[in-house]
Amino acid sequence: MSENNRPERESDQLVDRLRRGEGKVGVIGLGYVGLPLSLSFTEAGFHVRGFDINKDRVKRLLNADSYVDDITDDRLETGLNSGFTPSAGSEIVADCDVYVITVPTGMRGDGPDMTAIKSAAETVGAQSGPGETLVVVSSTVYPGATAELVAPIVNERRDTPAYVAMVPERINPGGTYDFEDIPLVVGGDTETARRSASILFDRLVVETHPVDSTDTAELTKTLENTYRMINIALVNELVTLTEGLNANIWDAIDAAATKPFGFQAFRPGPGVGGHCIPVDPQFLSWRANDIGTDVSFIDDAHEVNERMPTLVADRLQMFLRGRGIDISEASIVVLGLSYKPNIGDTRNSPAMRILEKLPETAAVTVVDPHVDQESSPYSITQWLADADLAGADVVLLLVDHDDFDLDAVGEAASFVFDTRNAMPEGVPADVVTLGGADNNDR
Repeated sequence: MSENNRPERESDQLVDRLRRGEGKVGVIGLGYVGLPLSLSFTEAGFHVRGFDINKDRVKRLLNADSYVDDITDDRLETGLNSGFTPSAGSEIVADCDVYVITVPTGMRGDGPDMTAIKSAAETVGAQSGPGETLVVVSSTVYPGATAELVAPIVNERRDTPAYVAMVPERINPGGTYDFEDIPLVVGGDTETARRSASILFDRLVVETHPVDSTDTAELTKTLENTYRMINIALVNELVTLTEGLNANIWDAIDAAATKPFGFQAFRPGPGVGGHCIPVDPQFLSWRANDIGTDVSFIDDAHEVNERMPTLVADRLQMFLRGRGIDISEASIVVLGLSYKPNIGDTRNSPAMRILEKLPETAAVTVVDPHVDQESSPYSITQWLADADLAGADVVLLLVDHDDFDLDAVGEAASFVFDTRNAMPEGVPADVVTLGGADNNDR
């Protein structure tokens, strides 16, 4: 039976349950998206079951030990006491009214890696019951993936088709916006799917914005992060230009930002990291090639950002050489290993790539108060006081965590290479900034 042939009273029953905050929600994937969503659904009154194939992760959840930066142990414990039930067995999500897919995606070789998405869709199809079911994809995927990949896999295993919607995640780890204050886009290829998903997420966030297809919702997500990636690439590209001028890219950006219209400030850095900005634009590039067109502008911007870790490593070597120090024999204190400030996530971190480019013979100390040792191949010191700042040939500032006392760094260190323009003015240390006019004489 097609969705269009379902009795309208059936979809009304599902909608009414969702509007009242009733029904069972199964979340597939309990990572940095799935865990916050699970707790938000629990707090909204739903009966939430979470499935993750990682047994160690589930064990930590059951012990109220959060591995997600923005989720406290206390909030997790409250969610468990309120009925949130995680498991490493897929049967935990049997016969749910709603399924939300939040598994990771990425690029593998020249194409999207949809392995986890396919597996999650198979789980939903196998575990969903015969009644009305809403399936929501919140993983970031290429435009067309929900309709062309997820829906057929789910419905192949069902007697009646599920309502399938796409609600891209907008979680900002370590950011200033709470989840419930961020509007969510809801895409559905049928009115019932859009309406059901909108009502579901209206119980969680301040506003939902419906769009007419899952393709449009997927495009929205990839557009958001491609916009950021391209603008970051622009200012990263200008770093080498300003090195040849009596100019400072950071001051130029601040000056341009005084214009009250037509300009949004983006700032350079050692590269882009995380799951979204380095990956999502590649989904668009792949999809464009798949349908016979190209987005070379996006590809060029991606390459600019990919070059930044190498540029930073090269500049570090050049600055040390200018001070009469061979980088292979240098003592280097690296501040920050995560991909952005105030979180412990190292996925696609440019800091990791820069460390890979340093000579093995260099004496490198990594300081990061947020990154767990088990998530890094490098030995980490979590406290700045434990690093020999005074004895280091250079302090390389890659991530400006709030926990770093940069005044103290400037007092203790003799030389700082600041890739974030974060060092305070007037400190005794010799400070060189990426893209700063002070680089010209080095």
